[in-house]
Amino acid sequence: MKFLRALVFLLFIVFTPSIYGQSINQLECEKLIERGVELMFQKKHVQSLELLVEAASVAEENNWPKQEFRALLNAGSNYYLMSAFGEALEYYLLAYEIAITNLETKDELTVLNNIGILYFQEQKLDKARAYFLKAYNLSFNVDNQSKHGYYAINLALVANKMNQPEAASKYIEEAKPLVKDKPTVALMAQLAEAENLVIRKLYEPAKNLSLKLLPQLNGEANADNKVFILLLLHRINQEQKNYNLALQYAQKARKESIAIEHREDVYEALSKSYVAIKNYDLALTYKDSVLIARDSLQQIRNNAQYENNKIKFELQNYAHQLNESQLLLKKERRFLYIISAAAVLLLISIIWIFRNSLIRHQQRKKITELELEQEKSKRLLAEKQMREQEAIVKLEQEKLKNELDIKNRKLTSKALYLSSRNELIEEIVNTFTANPQVKAQPELLVQIKELSKHLKKNPQLDSFFTHFEDVNPGFTHRLLKDNPKLTQQDVRFIIYLYMNLSNNEIASLLNITPQSCRKRKERIRKKLNLPNDMSLAAYIANI
Repeated sequence: MKFLRALVFLLFIVFTPSIYGQSINQLECEKLIERGVELMFQKKHVQSLELLVEAASVAEENNWPKQEFRALLNAGSNYYLMSAFGEALEYYLLAYEIAITNLETKDELTVLNNIGILYFQEQKLDKARAYFLKAYNLSFNVDNQSKHGYYAINLALVANKMNQPEAASKYIEEAKPLVKDKPTVALMAQLAEAENLVIRKLYEPAKNLSLKLLPQLNGEANADNKVFILLLLHRINQEQKNYNLALQYAQKARKESIAIEHREDVYEALSKSYVAIKNYDLALTYKDSVLIARDSLQQIRNNAQYENNKIKFELQNYAHQLNESQLLLKKERRFLYIISAAAVLLLISIIWIFRNSLIRHQQRKKITELELEQEKSKRLLAEKQMREQEAIVKLEQEKLKNELDIKNRKLTSKALYLSSRNELIEEIVNTFTANPQVKAQPELLVQIKELSKHLKKNPQLDSFFTHFEDVNPGFTHRLLKDNPKLTQQDVRFIIYLYMNLSNNEIASLLNITPQSCRKRKERIRKKLNLPNDMSLAAYIANI
């Protein structure tokens, strides 16, 4: 009996530190998240992300969904505040998966709203509406009317942007009684209503509401909303031909505008006002300012992207160091477990020897061998299933590749057919035009010219490019994303090169000379800023 008491005491000593450490770790994880959120509001995003990534890693390892959700959600918020919307969306989606699997509806609503706002800022209105609508529908299950009203306002704002004033009006009317006790949210509803009235061309009610809201929008927190209302008042007066008053509101908007994102709209409003009062010099000046503001905003976003990439690199380096620390910690835990297991096995062996239970020991050994054999069989079966799955995936990929090759060959054949048909039409036109008898008949010459126009405007060519996008999805988008200066004619020419068509074939399709075709290649090379050691064909093949 004393021996059993000693065994229990030893087990208590071995395993108690592990359990105690786990509760401390969970507490420390909460502290990491709180400190990360605090640093985020101080705009110290690198330090904040380091703490939140560490907290998310610890929470995932220990299966703490609440802490992991909070860490991921706030990491996404860090990236959103840095305008790195791609990384923000990645973290929000991870948080959303945890929310729908392990947490409550209110957590799911929070992340759905954040994703919707992110898509709204990126002007991806269809996706923004989808997430806001999902949050709106789920909010019926939450005992919080103001939240339901808030999501209805979000849907109204999206509907306004999508020029759906009737739908927006319904959401606004639904939201107003629900948010009347929430001044900030109620103000959002009134802003959405003012914009909705302008879209519906109800200018007098829109003006009255805007003038009522304007005195309430003081302070830095309401700077964006004030610019929004001033631009609405400019638009209303512009539509009512009160051009001088419209100009005054546009000038006030320029004075109140702090964020560079609003300058393009403000300069556009000023340009329209000066056009209306026939001050064309200033109108052109502000029109140029629109372009300058757009370029400045792009430059700022590029600089922000550069800073975000640096932050991502630092975080990757930090994550690497964190992984090394975790591996060291695992080794230490493994050593502790080995010592604990050795102590337990030693005590069990002593019990076996003390009781002279050799037969039982042999039975245990036999059971252990059977378990190991069964585990080995399961592992072999799992490996076999994995190999079979990999083979199926490879076959499917090969099948898709073959289908793509067949479709590309069909597209090439169609392009060659169009090329030969255009050559034939051009040859017929040239033959008829050179014939003296045809020249003597003006009506016939007109018909021949109509035939020539058919070379320049051919609906089958448009169909060809539609099929090309179906077979090669995203090709045009990737090309224009990296090279926004390319024209539609340049894109069409590059597609022909991608289809491996010759200069003569492309010249026939575009109704130009082969010499012009070669010159166009050179112009496109310059637009793409290709180095001398890279061919145009090699660049296009890697898009």
